[in-house]
Amino acid sequence: MKCQEPTMSSTRKLPSPDVPQYDLFGGVPAGSDAPALQTAVHSGRRFVTGDANAIFLGTMRLEEHLKRSGQHAPFTVARLLGAQDWQAFERRYAATGRAPYAPQLMVGLILYGVMQGVHSLRELERLARLDLGCMWVTGGIAPDHANIGRFIVQHEASLTRDFFESLTGSILKATGSGSARLAGDGTVIEAACSHYNLLKEEAVKARATAAHQAVERTPENQAAQQEQERSARCQELFEQRQTARLSNGKNVETLRISGSEPEAMVQRLKRGHGFAASYKPSVLANPDRIITAFEIDPSSETKVIAPMLDQSARVTGEDVRELLLDAGYFDDEVIDATLTRDISLLCPEGQWPAKTKEEGLYHKSAFTYDAHTDTYRCPAGQTLVLISKCGETPRTRAVSVYAASSCTACRLRANCTKAAQGRRIKRYPEDEQRDALRLVMQHRQARYIFSQRKAIVEPVFSSLRGQQGLDRFRRRGLQAVKREFALHVMAYNLSRAVALLRALFFYFYAVPYALRGAHTFFRPHAAFFWLASSTTTSPGPDVIAEKRFATPSSGRGQAPTAEPSLPLTLVRSLLLFEVLSNNCDGCAAATTRKVAGRPKRTAHSFFRILG
Repeated sequence: MKCQEPTMSSTRKLPSPDVPQYDLFGGVPAGSDAPALQTAVHSGRRFVTGDANAIFLGTMRLEEHLKRSGQHAPFTVARLLGAQDWQAFERRYAATGRAPYAPQLMVGLILYGVMQGVHSLRELERLARLDLGCMWVTGGIAPDHANIGRFIVQHEASLTRDFFESLTGSILKATGSGSARLAGDGTVIEAACSHYNLLKEEAVKARATAAHQAVERTPENQAAQQEQERSARCQELFEQRQTARLSNGKNVETLRISGSEPEAMVQRLKRGHGFAASYKPSVLANPDRIITAFEIDPSSETKVIAPMLDQSARVTGEDVRELLLDAGYFDDEVIDATLTRDISLLCPEGQWPAKTKEEGLYHKSAFTYDAHTDTYRCPAGQTLVLISKCGETPRTRAVSVYAASSCTACRLRANCTKAAQGRRIKRYPEDEQRDALRLVMQHRQARYIFSQRKAIVEPVFSSLRGQQGLDRFRRRGLQAVKREFALHVMAYNLSRAVALLRALFFYFYAVPYALRGAHTFFRPHAAFFWLASSTTTSPGPDVIAEKRFATPSSGRGQAPTAEPSLPLTLVRSLLLFEVLSNNCDGCAAATTRKVAGRPKRTAHSFFRILG
């Protein structure tokens, strides 16, 4: 009798996670190769989706494995993306044809990859297949690099504006972060084009002429037509920059432009890396270092302030009260933008304090203007009176000229002027706003608030460069660069959301759990800290902690008899953690709220005088 060999079954269902292991002779459970499809509620379009809960590592679910491994970022990213509205993405697909990948999963793959410093489309394709956290965010889908690239280009409009604003608003709401005070900054990031393909004026004209002749010889050649368009665009941009330099009195002999990426501006890079074609991205960040607005310009950081303020207002839904900018933004355009929107600007002047002879002549800001007498007072104490006044013309601004009676015998003449007639000061209509801003920055409270700018916005670009690898753009053209930077900004905000939510979890759950283990009474939302009277010797952070965390029922003067006292060092540590987590100035505000029995005048109230 012939013995019947066991057959390999392919119809076995996936066992329960409670089963310790698969049947040794039962074969490998086979899954379905057909993609899971889901119909969108609003558009009715079917999309390829995934199910992260159906992914197992052996007999352990992927969710359980990530939790045991302490990986919190995938859950935060998936939860925030799941709360977004994807109708704008879904409407861009045709109603018929092959089902595309679900937009939520594709965006999750891209942003999660950028968070890990992955920029290449092929590396994103590899990440979707191998990274466990990425599998949870994407539900297990595995699109190839071509699908990822087409998705980014197809949804460029949403990714660079609408979706960024929606996602950032959700992050601000989830973290409880406010945006009444913003800090702005910009940087220089190198373009994708080569360092060596830079053209001067003669080469730009020769290229345009050669491209025009090539089209005349072969009018039907599409490659020649495209080259003619690129060369004409390059020549147009070069002439615009040449005109701008001439109008500012700058040298045009050193002007160069990239032949392959003419929109990029050849300018000095950061960290002493010389000159190269590059762009200037700018951001506005709140005290929790969440980016609320961004913009890119080839060469200017001041032109983008107004649109960024408008974008920040749309994202946060609240008015910005204070804007902190460094000396590079001391510009009339920036001042006008903040005055129009009723925002208090804190921005020092780049040339203040005045320079000495070794560094240069005295700057105009060293001369004090008196509005009552309409005169200037120089550093030597002499008075400069009005000697001439010119009205506004189509080409020039209105200007008033001030001069002293005699500068010949002045002891500071060598540090002030080299002109034979002595030093003269020109006053323009916008100087009134600049003088008001200088007055604001002399106030002690204004300087204290401005000192927080570096801690707010400087680490943003450090994270973009160091953690996400944004040391050079990888796409060519201004629009492509904006699209790439938008992805970096959204990925950075998601990273901040992960960090802030983990801090909140630590504060409200991990610390109470640890304190309960030490047999200490602690409630997250109505916490009570009792300081032993023997250890509290002076008012300060200890008293603040007692008042802040005391429950109404227990009172401030007596502790519950059943609960032991909390160590004073732990109270101080927790109080410091709370201040740092919430970026509040509680202790400083409590001590500087009143001066000599009257309210302290802040920089905000000073700047309102001008309005």
